[in-house]
Amino acid sequence: MASLVFFAIYFFRDKYRDLLGFFFLGGSLIKFVLFFIFLYPGYNLDGVLERADSLAFFVPYLFSLFLETYFLVKLLNTV
Repeated sequence: MASLVFFAIYFFRDKYRDLLGFFFLGGSLIKFVLFFIFLYPGYNLDGVLERADSLAFFVPYLFSLFLETYFLVKLLNTV
């Protein structure tokens, strides 16, 4: 999902330059919604959300978030 958001931002970088931040925020919202629809019910089957379950989501999410933010800043700083 993070790569789809990144490529959408990259694809629309010239046409919608003023809206790239909103694409980024919207992509983050979509990622969280998809998590709560598809992954969270599986993590919460036993009623206890363990630390390993949280790390299984947040480590890749934070890694992709930092990469997306870094490349978005680089993209917006180019003239």
